Amino acid sequence: MYAIIGYLDFESEKKLCDLREGMKSLGIVGHGMRPHVTLATHPEVEIETFKRDMKNYFEHTSALPLFFPSLSIFLNSGTLYAAPTKNKVLTDFHQRYHEQFKNYVDPKSLYAPSNWVPHCTIVMDLSHEDLVKAFDYSARNLQPFHATLDSIALIKLQYEADVCTSVKDILTVNLNKGYDLISDDV
Repeated sequence: MYAIIGYLDFESEKKLCDLREGMKSLGIVGHGMRPHVTLATHPEVEIETFKRDMKNYFEHTSALPLFFPSLSIFLNSGTLYAAPTKNKVLTDFHQRYHEQFKNYVDPKSLYAPSNWVPHCTIVMDLSHEDLVKAFDYSARNLQPFHATLDSIALIKLQYEADVCTSVKDILTVNLNKGYDLISDDV
C-alpha cells in the first residue's frame, strides 16, 4: 500500500517528537511515524508514472498553514492525535488532490473527502490505560500551535497480519520548492 502524506515544518515536528519522548520517559510507549497529515492511501500505483504526476502536481503548490487547537482519539484503536482546524484552505487542498488523482483513490477509503478526519498521530497502539495517561500528559504539555505543511511525500507501507512493519519514503516534494527525490527504490 502507498500513502500520500504531508510533513510538518521542522519546529512543529520537533514539538511532537519531544512530546513523544516525554511520554516514553513516563513509560507510555506506543508506535508512531514521523509527524504528518495523511491525505490519501492507494492500494497500488504504477510507481514511475505516479511519481511523475505527483511531481508535476505539487511542484508549484504553496506550503499550507495549519492550526492545531485540539487533541482527540480514534475509538478502539489506542490512537491519540493532534487535530488541525478543518478550514476551507485545508479541505480544498485535500479535495483538489483527490480530484486530480481520482483514478488511484478508493472512494470508500477513510481518507476520501467524505470520510476524512484530518489529524497528526502523536502515538498509537496504546492500551486504554496508557491512552488516558498519554492524553493527560499531552493536554498538560502541548499548547495549541501553528504549523506548516511544507512537503508532500509518497510512502510505501508494508503490512504483516494487518500490522505495519515497514515505512519507506519514495518521493518527497517540497512545497513551493520543486521536488527532492528521496529514493528510487520501491
